[in-house]
Amino acid sequence: MRPPLSPRQRQLLAFIERYIQERGFPPSYEEMRTALKVSSLNGIAEMIAALERKGYIRRQPGKSRAINLQQATTAPPDPLPPSRTCETLPILGAGTAENPLVALLRPRGLISVDSEFFALTGQAWVAALVPDDTMAQEGIRQGDVAIIEQNNQPNNGALVYGFAGEQPFLRRYVESGASFELQSSRRGIAPLRNDGKTPLAIIGIVRGILRRL
Repeated sequence: MRPPLSPRQRQLLAFIERYIQERGFPPSYEEMRTALKVSSLNGIAEMIAALERKGYIRRQPGKSRAINLQQATTAPPDPLPPSRTCETLPILGAGTAENPLVALLRPRGLISVDSEFFALTGQAWVAALVPDDTMAQEGIRQGDVAIIEQNNQPNNGALVYGFAGEQPFLRRYVESGASFELQSSRRGIAPLRNDGKTPLAIIGIVRGILRRL
């Protein structure tokens, strides 16, 4: 197997092949320089030498336009990007703060996401539909899909998903003394407070948002 070519070497080889197919003889160095917009003939000479060294062409010393294509010289395509893996995550179903596991056990569906893009390592991961527009000021809308790392001990300021009573929420976790509250980004919407009046359960930390256009 011959060594791979640089992008410019592939470009030059493709030009030589096309030129020979159309005219029956190879291009001159000046024609190659003009076609590739190279500033000097030395640059072309270096690329020609590289093509010969890698086995794509053969030159005949002492002859003008003496470039012979080696068999199966078609310029190789750019290498394919490394394969990526997808993870299938459950989309949380209905649940309650008293029994949040029900949402995990009865998912409303599945979604595949790029594990490299979201760095799906460590904790267990789930997805959930954004339930409302309380975080619309941060560009998060009802119906978006949140990618969630399961963790019920978020850091201050984290975006979290969970349940307040029977209602799902997606809000900003803000510590308040020895307690915390869950804040919306929209004005006029009261925070959810951990004051015992409404049971709260945090499922995890939101690490990404997907949206169907």
